[in-house]
Order: sequence, then C-alpha cells, then structure tokens
Amino acid sequence: MDNYPNKNWMTATREVDRLTLSELTLPGTHNAGCDWQASYALIPGKHWLACQHQSFASQLNHGSRALDVRLCYDAGAKEGFDRFRFHHNEYLSSRTLENLVVDVWDFLSVNPDEFIILDFKNFKNGKGAFDFALFNRLIVQALGPRMIPARNKHLTLGDLKRISPLQRVLVCAPRYSELDASLFHDEVQSKWSGLSTPNVSDLRNFITDVMSNPLGDYNNWTLSATCYSGTGGPVDIHKDLDLMFDPQKSDWARKCNIINVDFIEESQIVNFCRVVNLLKGR
Repeated sequence: MDNYPNKNWMTATREVDRLTLSELTLPGTHNAGCDWQASYALIPGKHWLACQHQSFASQLNHGSRALDVRLCYDAGAKEGFDRFRFHHNEYLSSRTLENLVVDVWDFLSVNPDEFIILDFKNFKNGKGAFDFALFNRLIVQALGPRMIPARNKHLTLGDLKRISPLQRVLVCAPRYSELDASLFHDEVQSKWSGLSTPNVSDLRNFITDVMSNPLGDYNNWTLSATCYSGTGGPVDIHKDLDLMFDPQKSDWARKCNIINVDFIEESQIVNFCRVVNLLKGR
C-alpha cells in the first residue's frame, strides 16, 4: 500500500474509477488558504490562524484532494485576483485567489488524472461588498477548461476521464445568481462540532455522533476533524486522527466523503483514504 507517491494516489488506485466524487473518501485540508508560509497581520499572529504547514501546491502533493477555501473581498486592492484574499475568521492571509488557481493548474498539468474539489465557503465582505460577478469571471477564465460541468457531477471518475482529459476540478460554492450554474456545483455540506475550542475528547464525541447516522453518498459533504486551542490556535492532532480513522480500528473513514484535517502532512489520513477507496471500488 505504501509503494506510491501521495501526489498521484488516485492515479495509482484504479479501483476509484468505479466511484463518483461523492462516493469516494477524500483527504481534505481545512482552511487551506491559511498556512505557516503565508503572511498575516502582527495581531493576532500566524500561530492563531495557520491551519496548514505549506501552500496549496504542497497540500496537493501531500495528497489532499479537497481544499476548504474561504475568501474575503478587498475592493481597495489591485484589480483582478488580488482583490480576493483567503482568511481565517476574517483575519487575512497573504494568499490570493491567483495562488490557488495557479497551483491547481500546475499540479494537474503534472498529475492529469487526479481530481480536486474546491470547496468555497465563508465569503466575506472586506473593503466593499463581495463581487461575485468578478469572482465568477476569474474562476471561469482561469479554470474553465478544468472544471467538471454541473451535469456531470454524478458520473464516475472513469466516465469523467473518458469524456475529457482536462476536466478534473469540482468547484463548489453557495448559490448566488452571479455564479454560472452550469459550472459551479452546490455548496459542500459541512459537519463540524460547532465549538470554538474543541479538544480531542469533544472531537471524538462529535464524530461518534455523526458516524451513528452519516450523510449519504449522493452529494458531497465534509467532516471537520480539527481541534483548536484557546491558548495556541489550531492543534496538530495527527496521532489521534491516526487512531480514529485507521480502517483496521474503525469504519469511520469508510463512512466519510471528505475528511478535513489540519497539517495534513503529519497524519496517515491519505493512506487510510486510499485503503477504503480500494475496498469501495472493489
């Protein structure tokens, strides 16, 4: 199972071709636009805000296939991509929408049979009301050839590959009239604890409850498997994640669609997802 690079684990697992993107179990990165290599305001500081170690490109290369991305609009910035910045609770990261689309395009150019879900959420007004028309134009301009049309959402990966050698990105967002409904998919439903500072015990209780009646596999949904400390910000809980989602210890991974984690490089979540997708595909 370990004889493959994380950057193309889907390509190395042909069994996934029998599944749709909502039937798969996908490793995801929580608040992907806020990482330790980005810059932030001095207050509150990056240790309160950074949820990943490195950039979008690194997250994809480490196996993430669903990016939880949250944008704030800044009308005072230069025109175009610079007007859209990623944020954590409205504290801005230096990452812009351009960083995301460039990293996605470059990654797929090297790994053409990997699939990515862009889970846009938490759109925020910054300096001016969020410009959804501009956001739509930039996304379609930058990723249009890569976007999986809404009508093809429920096709298997094998069918999607046969239809197009380029369409590998499922772009999801809340419904707004300015967003092209033929290309933008419905918002990914999120399951999270609702607690501002959940610890590992809180998280385990929350996941136990979700797993007792998990959402189905017709639409994409995400489970937030993260903890936050009131004294130090996002917490690295990779040892606990490895215990909770190991397929030899529980069926939790198999019941999920997207498992959103912080600091994805630390845990075995990508390996676990690949194992359960092998089983699902067979």
